[in-house]
Amino acid sequence: MPGLWLTVLFVAPLGLTVVLSFAHAEIPQIGHAFQCRINCEDPDHNFRPSPGTITALRIPGGCGVRWDSHIQVGYTVPPNYDSLIGKLIVWDESREFALRRLKRALMELRLSGVKTTTPLHQALATDEEVRTANVHTRFLEQWLGPESPALS
Repeated sequence: MPGLWLTVLFVAPLGLTVVLSFAHAEIPQIGHAFQCRINCEDPDHNFRPSPGTITALRIPGGCGVRWDSHIQVGYTVPPNYDSLIGKLIVWDESREFALRRLKRALMELRLSGVKTTTPLHQALATDEEVRTANVHTRFLEQWLGPESPALS
């Protein structure tokens, strides 16, 4: 949008205030990133909670791959919890390369003892609409509809 401006208010040490303003067009887009929120939920059963103990964990890594989490082997996910157990974030120079990296990282992620949303993210990462960025705010809701073979 040509008229969109981003203004950042920065409070520097010693109480100095600096205001930085940028036109949207002045901010370059560099690469693509995807974030998968890994939850202890069973996507095959209406995202039913899946409490339990983490019995095995292999975290993906490498250039452009980040795993943010608090879990470890032996951690018990309680039944009355926020089901988020980790975020898998990938970045690469193009959408195509970032999706390849995401697919690899999701395959490398090994988590046993609880059901997770990892299979859902794996299916989404291979979807043509996701690959071509033909998505919208209700995409997942429609994608998971009664006719969807997403997790079959």
